[in-house]
Amino acid sequence: MDEQTKAALERQNPWWFKKDFDTGISRLNYYPELKKYLDTSEILLVVGARRTGKSTLMYQLVRSLNTQPESVLFVNLDEPLFQSRSDDPIFLRSLIEEYITQYPDIKKFYLFIDEIQNYSFWASTVKTFYDTDKRLKFVLTGSTSSLLKDSASTKLSGRYFSTVVYPLSFREFLAFKEIKKHTVLENKKYFLEYLRYGAFPRVVLEKDTDLKQELLKNYFQTIYLKDIIYPYKIRNNKDVFDLLYFVLSNVGKPFSYTSLGKTLGISTETAQEYLNYAEQAYLLFSVNKYDFSLKKQLANPKKVYCLDSGMVNSLSFRFSENKGRLLENLVYILLRRSFAEIFYHKGDKECDFIVKEGLKITRAIQVAVSLKDEEVKKRELKGLLEAMASYNLRSGAIITESEKETIKIEGKVIEVVPVTDLLT
Repeated sequence: MDEQTKAALERQNPWWFKKDFDTGISRLNYYPELKKYLDTSEILLVVGARRTGKSTLMYQLVRSLNTQPESVLFVNLDEPLFQSRSDDPIFLRSLIEEYITQYPDIKKFYLFIDEIQNYSFWASTVKTFYDTDKRLKFVLTGSTSSLLKDSASTKLSGRYFSTVVYPLSFREFLAFKEIKKHTVLENKKYFLEYLRYGAFPRVVLEKDTDLKQELLKNYFQTIYLKDIIYPYKIRNNKDVFDLLYFVLSNVGKPFSYTSLGKTLGISTETAQEYLNYAEQAYLLFSVNKYDFSLKKQLANPKKVYCLDSGMVNSLSFRFSENKGRLLENLVYILLRRSFAEIFYHKGDKECDFIVKEGLKITRAIQVAVSLKDEEVKKRELKGLLEAMASYNLRSGAIITESEKETIKIEGKVIEVVPVTDLLT
């Protein structure tokens, strides 16, 4: 192992020298599966957008281990020195082999490798070690979902568990701000802050509102460059930026790839390609209109939501004028944490979200800041009732900013629920 590599690893592994290291505010209670999977032999993949706290969670896992310091190797592949070796097929294998051979008496090694997608041969390297050396437990993080769709699903099939890390939940947000008890009015104030600035850990901890906005813009640039422009070698940066800015300015609005391409002056195929890249970076999520025909589902207009409402607000919205769309975006992320298949309904009327579990639609949900305006209330009820009738649901929900009531109509029950009831 050359001196530069050795020095980089020493910086990344302070426990070797019994030095203290920062693990931030604990989130392991919110990701209990991480500790559970740590006790299995399978590879653990921790994926999600940049700056959501994956690396910090890894350090928290390291601190939780009851083992000798030398049994833990942490490798951050965002290190420029390691990035320069991203296309070297023997780099990672040699690094691991050289390290573990120093400690022949250690019976189990924990190998934490951060931003694994930065190394071209990661899947084949990890698979080889997994299949040949049962002393090694791999914990990997990555910032692109193609990890799971491509390399992991093919080369590591049956050999891994995975967990997606999101920005902070509202409970975590309150914990990060050290808020244990609060009044109803205070709860509303904290929720509006959560909605306005989002939930990236560093942003939540920052007190200066101008710096919060700058951080969010920087995060967008980092994801845009490191996980979209650079890995896919895109030359026309402006087209990508214009597309991302447009869809972030129109979260929750239906579009087709054709209409998106025409609006931006690019081909339909290019619009689809760029949007797919943004989804793979966990920046955006597309939602299909539900149809019993999968072919029609894919052909119908889509909606797009963003990972974080604060990022949407920092780039494109005036908060007070677009609270409704931000609330809808937040509810989508809340649903996505719990459900794999989320769609929207569109017939004569529209329903914001329907949830499919197994073979059945099980939930229909509308989102509205307020139902005090009778016209708004009628519109939301009509869309929800149409969806409930279409999928034979006896109950539905309308998520609001702060209103609560039970509506019995047409033999069905609709619960109007404040969003904070769901978040806490």
